[in-house]
Amino acid sequence: MASNKVLMIASSALGFGPQMAMQVAERLYTQGFISYPRTESTAYPSSFDFRGTLGAQVNNPVWGSYVQRLLTDGYQKPRSGTDAGDHPPVTPLRSATEDMLGNDAWRLYGYVCKHFIGTVSPDCKYVRTKAEFSIGGELFHCVGQRVLVKGFTSIMPWLAVNEKNLPQFTKGEKIEVVRVDLHEGMTSPPKYLSESELISLMEKNGIGTDASISVHINNICERNYVQVSILLLCAENLLISFKLVFTRLLFCFTFNWQVQAGRKLVPTALGITLIRGYQCIDPDLCLPDIRSFIEQQITLVAKGQADHLRVVQHVLQQFQQKYSYFVKQIENMDALFEAQFSPLADSGRVLSKCGKCLRYMKHISTQPSRLYCNTCEEVYYLPQKGTIKLYKELTCPLDNFELLICSMPGPDGKSFSLCPYCYNSPPFEGIDTLFGAAKCGSSGKLGKGAGMPCFLCPHPTCRHSLISQGVCACPECSGTLVLDPVSAPKWRLCCNMCNFLVLLPQGAHQISTTPERCPECDSTIIEVDFNKKTTPLEDGATLYTGCILCDELLHSLVEMKYGKSFFRGSRGRGRGSRRGRGRGRGTGKMVDPKMSFRDF
Repeated sequence: MASNKVLMIASSALGFGPQMAMQVAERLYTQGFISYPRTESTAYPSSFDFRGTLGAQVNNPVWGSYVQRLLTDGYQKPRSGTDAGDHPPVTPLRSATEDMLGNDAWRLYGYVCKHFIGTVSPDCKYVRTKAEFSIGGELFHCVGQRVLVKGFTSIMPWLAVNEKNLPQFTKGEKIEVVRVDLHEGMTSPPKYLSESELISLMEKNGIGTDASISVHINNICERNYVQVSILLLCAENLLISFKLVFTRLLFCFTFNWQVQAGRKLVPTALGITLIRGYQCIDPDLCLPDIRSFIEQQITLVAKGQADHLRVVQHVLQQFQQKYSYFVKQIENMDALFEAQFSPLADSGRVLSKCGKCLRYMKHISTQPSRLYCNTCEEVYYLPQKGTIKLYKELTCPLDNFELLICSMPGPDGKSFSLCPYCYNSPPFEGIDTLFGAAKCGSSGKLGKGAGMPCFLCPHPTCRHSLISQGVCACPECSGTLVLDPVSAPKWRLCCNMCNFLVLLPQGAHQISTTPERCPECDSTIIEVDFNKKTTPLEDGATLYTGCILCDELLHSLVEMKYGKSFFRGSRGRGRGSRRGRGRGRGTGKMVDPKMSFRDF
């Protein structure tokens, strides 16, 4: 039996944690009752003395008679196992009683002894019967089990086969249906991990060793990242007495146990927020890859397959890069902790739905303005000036977040739509300038609230994006004039880079962009639905399409603000260029600022 098996059984069945289990096992080892408890091997060496080890248990008052029969009738050597090249499996060395060891040590020692005795016991043999029958054309079946030879389950009753005897059926026999029940239920979320399950997953993912797994679990408990919730199941032959010692429960029961006491690890608000912060900044930090990678490299060094100095230098370089990147993004962690543990989270008002959990997020209007999803525990910064409102319950086609409208202050303040998720995490490369991206401080970091609104988004089909709402190039800068979506009845075009405005025909019922482009200047053709009373069109017509630069009627009806000129030759053709530095932007080799371990 390997060390991790000892820790798992101690947690799931004996009721105490891995750290305590290892301390008890080490005390039993130093007293000479069991072999060295820190081992990953489950295979016995060829020279192992099974008869001598069993003979030491013949006089034990609990299982001595079973061992004597085993020696008389013959024992079986274990057929499988893994030799990790360290120490033999954990086995008993000499006999002991409860008076000699004390309560906790006796229960752990008893399991080690019974497990070893069970590994050299005969197989458990049973007959499994499956009966299939048809009712109304639907097939049903039932399964019965009958034990022939108890074998090792005589000494390890918690692994015993549950017997279920079926009546004797004959093929083609008709049976009477006594009752038909229809049960209705619903799915339930997964349960919290137990310490035993966590140890198994750590072993599977290569996190920790037989010497360090118990320390890791103890650390997350002491640091209040998780709390241990102890659950007990009732069963026959289970004697439990509760004793409160140092604010923990001790479980004392006979060895005839058949069920498990579950120690569940329940994440605390501190632990969940910490992990959310890591996921927000650098997901690698909360995945098993890093620890597993280092363990693998250490193993290669031990086998002589990797150079010790190179491995150390590489790991130090990786963590230095990760630390530098983390420090630059630490504001994201601060925002999560503030939203979770400050009263500001309770003061926000419900505004829009989160695209991940489809639950409403709160708008915290105090600076810095932001949205907080209490379910996902994530923060989304918003523009720090202007009024934020829900935009007709429309959703972003990329992430399903509800769109918002930001209206800047002042009579000439522009209005624009934005997706909270895209605003904080632009999904496209090549986004030149983020809205509100004024530099702050000597570090040159972007200020809070900088992001990508819809008028900077190059999504090809979204009707709110720059591609759909952009009309023509701005004559004053490198930006694009975009139709203000909520400016009716004072329709206007706003530059997505500067404060240049173009006032469109006032009083129109509707002004919208079309898929057509002007053959002369490559600008987007717009459609204007004039008011019947004020239409400038002949015969009272109201619907008109054209280019605001090339069409004489439309150009005569527009008015310019905060600019010098506005005509077809003022600044090139088309709607302007969108150059710059999005995620993964620039030329040359891309550098991962987080320094992922996966490509080493």
